[in-house]
Amino acid sequence: MNSSTNKRLVFTGYLVITAAVLLILRLYFLQVMSGEDYARAASENITRTRTTAAPRGNIYDRNGKLLVESVPTTAVAVDPFEVLKRDDVLSTLSKRLGISYYDLKDKLEKTKTTYIDRIIIKQNIDKETLVYLKEHSQDLPGVEVVNIFLRKYNFGSLAAHVLGYTGEIDEEKLKQEKNQSEYEGGDQIGLTGVEEQYEDILRGIKGKIVYEVDPLGRPTDIVEQENYVSGNDIYLTIDIELQKYVEEILAIQLEAIRQTKVAKTNDYYRAGGGSVVVLDAKTGEVLAMASYPTFDPQVFIGGISSINWNELNDPSMKFPLNNRAIMGFPPGSVFKIAPAYAGLSEGVINKNSIIFCAGTWYGLGTDYSKTCWNKGGHGGLNIIGGIQNSCDIFFYETGLRLFLKNKNSDELLQKYAKILGFGSKTGIDLPNEDTGIIPDKAWKKDRFKNDKANSIWFPGDTVNMAIGQGDVLVSPLQLAYAYMTLANRGIQYTPHILKEVRDETGEKVFDFKSEKVNDQELNQDYINIIENGLNLVTAKGTASSAFKPFPVDKIPVAGKTGTAEFSGRQDYAWFASYAPVGNPQYIVTVMLEEAGGGGRNAAPIAEKIYEYLYHIESQEQVHSVDSFGD
Repeated sequence: MNSSTNKRLVFTGYLVITAAVLLILRLYFLQVMSGEDYARAASENITRTRTTAAPRGNIYDRNGKLLVESVPTTAVAVDPFEVLKRDDVLSTLSKRLGISYYDLKDKLEKTKTTYIDRIIIKQNIDKETLVYLKEHSQDLPGVEVVNIFLRKYNFGSLAAHVLGYTGEIDEEKLKQEKNQSEYEGGDQIGLTGVEEQYEDILRGIKGKIVYEVDPLGRPTDIVEQENYVSGNDIYLTIDIELQKYVEEILAIQLEAIRQTKVAKTNDYYRAGGGSVVVLDAKTGEVLAMASYPTFDPQVFIGGISSINWNELNDPSMKFPLNNRAIMGFPPGSVFKIAPAYAGLSEGVINKNSIIFCAGTWYGLGTDYSKTCWNKGGHGGLNIIGGIQNSCDIFFYETGLRLFLKNKNSDELLQKYAKILGFGSKTGIDLPNEDTGIIPDKAWKKDRFKNDKANSIWFPGDTVNMAIGQGDVLVSPLQLAYAYMTLANRGIQYTPHILKEVRDETGEKVFDFKSEKVNDQELNQDYINIIENGLNLVTAKGTASSAFKPFPVDKIPVAGKTGTAEFSGRQDYAWFASYAPVGNPQYIVTVMLEEAGGGGRNAAPIAEKIYEYLYHIESQEQVHSVDSFGD
């Protein structure tokens, strides 16, 4: 045997040994290192898991009245693999369930599922259909009547914007990492309001059934079964009886205003929408939050029809899905508490300062004259009289003085407006709250970046802002927050809807403790001055006519009217208030779209709410048509 042959034998030997070693190592890895993983995978190959729906938690008001519950109902679920084999089954389902044959077939063909999964094609079926399907079950392979849970809103449209509604989870939400392990296609999820905000609390834990399946994936036996766990119940700060009263009085007033003509015209007020917010002054609890027009969340159960959806989004219906309580609008004179406090704090006015109102103001020059709402003028006024009479000229002058101090380098009006809570979210536990707008130099520069001539902040911008006009936007909730800040002498509480959480046994698992978020350390003397003016608004000023039926001598109300101009629309009516002065319990704010004067039309709503809160009987009608007040 020559040397070359020996080399080949040696090489072959090494090759065999190397292959054997690699094979042994591979076997060791498969059997020892990864044995458990492969065993688990093998097990999964012969089992399939199907989840069972869990009921959402109930929603109660502050007094334990059941607002929203999950009720069991029947639904029709089908196995697409079985049903698609039988045209007769498809035809029967189409006829009995009122679903187009082609729509039903198309849905099942497009559904990607296993033999275990079922597709719910009809919810809340009637008794006659239920009996038929059960009696003919042998003729309907792949069709099953199952029990599911649907939402029931026990008070109809009441508090709809607060409660919100649920709907089927969409593909976009399913793709989100946080949802992938908790949801499946067809699951119901909170889409708005409390239903969305507290989805994690209300959502239950699904049950599951583990099946053993054959090589084709068809179930042969049940291996494991776990029951569902119901979602936790939540109790809200809302008083549903107060909510009912507030919504009724808001709707009645708007309807009455629509029957009223705009002064000196043949046009009627449109009065298409509005909002009312009632807070507990000491805690920030939302006792009532109304938005008009409203909607019935029941229409979303089982999937809203295209007809209903189009109707709810038709501009002629005034967008009932919008929660106007947390949307921004031009505030008008209810905003004057900001320049009042800013002016006193910065020393540009004091309690004895007199500003003369002749009906027209020329502080920006004769080419830029401005008028007061009272064209005849108010004469000489101090800060208290300026607030009581809502004198525009008093606040034009105050705004200008704030601008001129330090050449507006500190943007003083904006500074104090933000201290009171304007221009930022209140932090309420509801989705989609607006921040509102407190415009400043930076905002305007960005807003008009393509129009340099208008990108500069002028003195007139601050002057307009001082009466709540210009680009200022405030939500009814923000306004309530600002007046609550005054009522509490600078201490701020976050407005909130949630009161407590209980599990399915009734045990309390969370209790909201109201704690002050900020103490703005406001000057108490300045607050007292402003409060004196606000008190006179309801006693002798622009809201006195509306508050004639109310005993303001015994239960003093600090309030402010507002009438906001809105380009291309009729005036917006506002009223903001707290009571009683000295020991405030309640904050009430009202906003009415295209409804004229705040003193005439918004203040009467607040007066009626205070009557309800203090159990005062009155025979007066809510609507007022006098011409007194801002």
